[in-house]
Amino acid sequence: MSDLQTKLGGGLNILQDSLQQGKQKLQTAQEISQLKRKLQDASEQRSAQLLKLAEETYKMVRQGSIQEEAIVQQAQPILSLDVQIYQINQALEEINQQNANGQSCSSCGSSVTDQDKFCGSCGSPVLRQAAAAIEYDGKCGTCHAGMPVNAEFCGCCGVKVG
Repeated sequence: MSDLQTKLGGGLNILQDSLQQGKQKLQTAQEISQLKRKLQDASEQRSAQLLKLAEETYKMVRQGSIQEEAIVQQAQPILSLDVQIYQINQALEEINQQNANGQSCSSCGSSVTDQDKFCGSCGSPVLRQAAAAIEYDGKCGTCHAGMPVNAEFCGCCGVKVG
């Protein structure tokens, strides 16, 4: 009988030790997971702050507030991409205007025809606008985009003109 108790007691001790080890491993895994989550959150916040800093620095370079040659050189490819994005947006706008014959509701943006007096989508009166021809007489000194005659700021890069 005592032999049976010894064997059962020993088996229970082994079982308790295994449970304790499993519990410790689980706690360690939870700690690691929590630390990894904190690390990821901190990294994401750092990236967001770096992006804000980079955007502000780029804005200052475009405005001429920063003259540091190394930073200005780093900003050059971004300016080229800004010009490319601006030109693509202009081309898309031109295509959209051609497809809608330049007529759209001033309230909701839905297409309207020359005969419409009211918008079929929102019921607002259709305002007729004469197609204004924009005269481009110069180029921006920063991004070299075409500029309207009486523009105070470049429509592409936002730099103040003259």
